[in-house]
Order: sequence, then structure tokens, then C-alpha cells
Amino acid sequence: MTVLQDSLDKVIITFQSLYDDSIPFLQGLAIGMLIFICFWLLWSFLLNRIKSKLTPTQHNALRTIGRATILLLGLLWLGGPEFFVGAAALLGTAIGFASSSTIGNFISGLYLLVTNPFSVGDYVILPNFKVEGIVEEISINYTNILTPEGVHVLITNQKLLGTIIKNTEITIPSESLDKGTITWRDHEGDKFDSVDDVVDILKGMRTKFANQKDQKYYLYPLEVNVNADKYAYSLAKNALDATSNKFSSRTVTEISWFMKSRSIFQLNIIVANPYIIFDLKSEILGFFEEKIDEAST
Repeated sequence: MTVLQDSLDKVIITFQSLYDDSIPFLQGLAIGMLIFICFWLLWSFLLNRIKSKLTPTQHNALRTIGRATILLLGLLWLGGPEFFVGAAALLGTAIGFASSSTIGNFISGLYLLVTNPFSVGDYVILPNFKVEGIVEEISINYTNILTPEGVHVLITNQKLLGTIIKNTEITIPSESLDKGTITWRDHEGDKFDSVDDVVDILKGMRTKFANQKDQKYYLYPLEVNVNADKYAYSLAKNALDATSNKFSSRTVTEISWFMKSRSIFQLNIIVANPYIIFDLKSEILGFFEEKIDEAST
């Protein structure tokens, strides 16, 4: 009986000791969680206040960096400097065993956020992936693209930086229009002077949006393949003229076309809202084929 009583006393003393030791930790945890929630709400409030002054990409970058910083400070508060040093050592060991692709995605994500080759809301074309659409999110690990089919495609940032990226964004500075030239970027960021007819179209669009400085537009290249014989070539030119005239009458859309080769024509669809491109492509191709069929009968 004495042995059993002694064992129970030891168990009770052990639990009492654990309870007494856990009180400071639980108090610190409660205070830390309260501070964490307050900083989280404060950071979200500040971001929402300045959201109108930021681009979607800048807002996304600040949100990601802010959340990571608050989480890091929360861990430091819970464990103190000793915990932080130990956690950093453990994290370093884990990273050492992690796959190179994970580290590459993280570094690539930071590179995208800093260099900004494209922004949230831009219409991009990725020929190697056979993917195109509007960039909806740029995170540390991946980029989220909404395709014309309504599907979200997530591409890791490391793969994204290793492929061709065609950004259809066109910025139209007022001084460029005054000089009669504009520029747009290809996937490597190089700039090319536009042809005169596109400049004239963009000048007209500038007039429509005269109250907006440095307005962004998107130039989508839509290719049309035709037969190489003279008859088909003539039909295609007439159909393209009719297509251009029909869709150029829209308020936010302008269209021009040119011949890339004897069997390939390109329509330049210029819009202020990239989401219009989703439906506009099929409408234009359908109208073009309709005009070809009418002329052929």
C-alpha cells in the first residue's frame, strides 16, 4: 500500500510540475497570438488603404512579404532568441535536404516580384506550354494564369523563367504619341518601333481615353492561315478588311492586320480590358470564316 501511495504521489507531483511550468508558456502563447492577430489585421488594413495606389503585383508582393515577416516575428516571440537560432539551424538543415526545384521556385518567385516582367492582370502567351491567358496571381512558388477556357493553370516560377513569355501589354506614353512612335515588349523585354498604322490606331484610342495618362492596352496577335493561291489570297484580304471594319467600331477595341507571309495574315487586336480577348478571338475568327464562305459561294 505504501509503495502504491508513493507512486501516486510521484505522478501527482510530476503533473503538478508540468502544470506549473506550462502556465508561463500558455500565457506567452496567448499574448503572442493576440499580438499576431493585431499585427495581421493592422497590416491588412494598411494594405487596403493604399491598395488604390499600388499595382496588383505590388499589392501581392507586399502582402506576401508582410505575412512572412509577421509569422517570423511571432515565432521569435514564442521561443525567444534561443528558439529562433535553433529553428534557423533546423530550417537550414531541412533546406539542405530539400529538392533544388523548391529552392529554385522560391528564388524565381522573388526575381519575378522584383523585376516585374509581367504584372497581375496582364495577358501573356506561353508558346512552349501552349498556355495563354490573364495573370491572376504571382506568388513566391507559382504563377496563376486564367485561360480563355476558364481554367486556372498554376506554373512553377522556375519553369516560367526558363521559357518564352510573350507579354501583350502596351503602354502608351503621351510623349511617344506626340513623336508618332510607340513601343511594346517581346518576351525578352526588347523594344520595337511600331508600324505607322498601329500608331494611328493607338492615337485614336488615346483620344478616347484622354483623361488617363500612360494608359495600358493589350495587343493580341491573332494569326489567320489561308491557301497560297491568288484567289484565296484575294478573298482573305477582303474578309480581313470586313472583319477589321466591323470590330474596330467597338469602343474599347481597335483592329488592324498585315501579311506575315503569302499564306499567313495577322490581326492585331488592341483592347484596354484583356478579359475581352477571351470572347473576341472566337467572334473574330467566326466572322472571318463567314465572310470567306459568303465570297466563295
